[in-house]
Amino acid sequence: MVIQVKTYKLDSHGTIYAYLPSYIIETKKYPLVMALCCTTGNPQAEVKTNGWDKIVKEEDIIVIAPTYNNYATYSETKYIKSVIDDAIKRYPIDTERIYSTGFSNGGALSVALVSTYPNLLAGISAMGWSIGMNNKSPNSKIPFLLIQGTNEYTQITSSGDKAIMDDEIITLKDIFYYNNMKEKDVIPDYHQYPYWGYKPHEKELIYPEYTDYDLYGNSSNKKSGIEWTLNLFFTDNYKKPLVELILVENSNHIPHDCNARLAWNFFGGFKRTETGQLKEI
Repeated sequence: MVIQVKTYKLDSHGTIYAYLPSYIIETKKYPLVMALCCTTGNPQAEVKTNGWDKIVKEEDIIVIAPTYNNYATYSETKYIKSVIDDAIKRYPIDTERIYSTGFSNGGALSVALVSTYPNLLAGISAMGWSIGMNNKSPNSKIPFLLIQGTNEYTQITSSGDKAIMDDEIITLKDIFYYNNMKEKDVIPDYHQYPYWGYKPHEKELIYPEYTDYDLYGNSSNKKSGIEWTLNLFFTDNYKKPLVELILVENSNHIPHDCNARLAWNFFGGFKRTETGQLKEI
């Protein structure tokens, strides 16, 4: 199946790229994924380097990659919300299945978006960077996926243990509290649980085949045999993990073209009703 790529603008932010199934059925409702690029990134290139073009073909979804001020997060949420509102008018979007994802700054903006509009999205994912939430009230829930390399801005703590970067430490604390999964004063234990600081309910090891890309869209040779550890965190009343933290062995700050498949596998389990309730599919 050959996908369609439509381009348009809403204002001075620049071009918006919409990736669509080859044929849109007006009576059908399509899930929407906002794919947000990194700082100095290229929206079109990062659809490919994270693998979202493949998912449009395989899963019959719509992916929109907007040009935005990719040095900013919270100040761009209003614009990204307007892109989503416009997409709902242009295309037959399933408004219960809208998600946001991004590499680096795009992941941080996804966190900012759900913090600003808590009933808008049914899930978010971040690859390589994220930030804290302004709205930490645990009155809603948000599925959250983070993909992180062992060499990707990680740090050694004062006690000699491995941990993710400070911004991501804040993200996890806020996300767990927001989802009513941990109290806000819980202290991460990086000695027992390196990188994340929290004990997962389940772990799964996978060894995907994938291609890495640099920030200019240049690819490396296909990789295989590299360990990816899925750390799964569950909460009451949900069979699927509400938080999934993926650690990629020996990986730096770089897009992987299997990111989209892992994110969609995670997103695909959730929807948010018109009343704002998060439901499993």
